[in-house]
Amino acid sequence: MIACERWRDNWRVVAGDGALRVELPRSRRGWGTLVERVRRLPAGAPVVVAADGRGAARRCRAFAAESGIVPERTYVAIPSAAAPAYLVEDAPAALRAFLRVVVPPPGRTLRSRLAEPCLAALRALDVGRPLRALARSRVLVARRA
Repeated sequence: MIACERWRDNWRVVAGDGALRVELPRSRRGWGTLVERVRRLPAGAPVVVAADGRGAARRCRAFAAESGIVPERTYVAIPSAAAPAYLVEDAPAALRAFLRVVVPPPGRTLRSRLAEPCLAALRALDVGRPLRALARSRVLVARRA
């Protein structure tokens, strides 16, 4: 099984039972149907909003406001919201802790040789902004108001 296929359902770990998953497109054009689907849910129903790419956090917040859901937690999804291997709470302390335990992929490939100095640099910095900028995917956990 390819790793990303295995990670496709990892979002369920942070969601409530029976949560509706909404994958946001990069443009607001396709939101109408998604907003209506969420608005039809009963009050208190769990909802998970996933977005990849530039502006994912902003799009998740905008969708929450438009669809009437109340955000509870936001996670940085690594490598993507569609198939997250890691879901790290979008908070500086959590991101710092994650960087202390993550290691480069094994082997001497170009990818692993590049990952080590990048991780060292991120560990040396205040990682909140750099890691948020590098990992642009977000998963927002919310409840229907």
